Amino acid sequence: MTVQTEQFQKYVEFQREAFEPFRAFSDVAAQAFERVARQNYAVLGDYVEFVVDQAKLPTQVADLNDYVGKQIASTRAFGEKLARRTQEYAEIARSAQEAAANTVAEKRVHKKAA
Repeated sequence: MTVQTEQFQKYVEFQREAFEPFRAFSDVAAQAFERVARQNYAVLGDYVEFVVDQAKLPTQVADLNDYVGKQIASTRAFGEKLARRTQEYAEIARSAQEAAANTVAEKRVHKKAA
């Protein structure tokens, strides 16, 4: 009976070791997903602010030239904000890639040490 118990313990240990990298990557993926979801939420907020500002603009100007000037300025500011948000997405991707690479490196170090 001891042999079966030992074999079962070895099997359980093998499964734990085999699935450890997946567990670590799941953590990295969950963190990356959260950051992207929060970034999407922020970008959506930017869009809402822009649309509301554009909708209010006709009531805040006296003539067509003033309207066009403010519309151009508002659109330019929105475009610059979206460009910054794009850089933030790139940073999220870079940090997620680094976290994944570090996870692989850590697992290799732990495996060599064992």
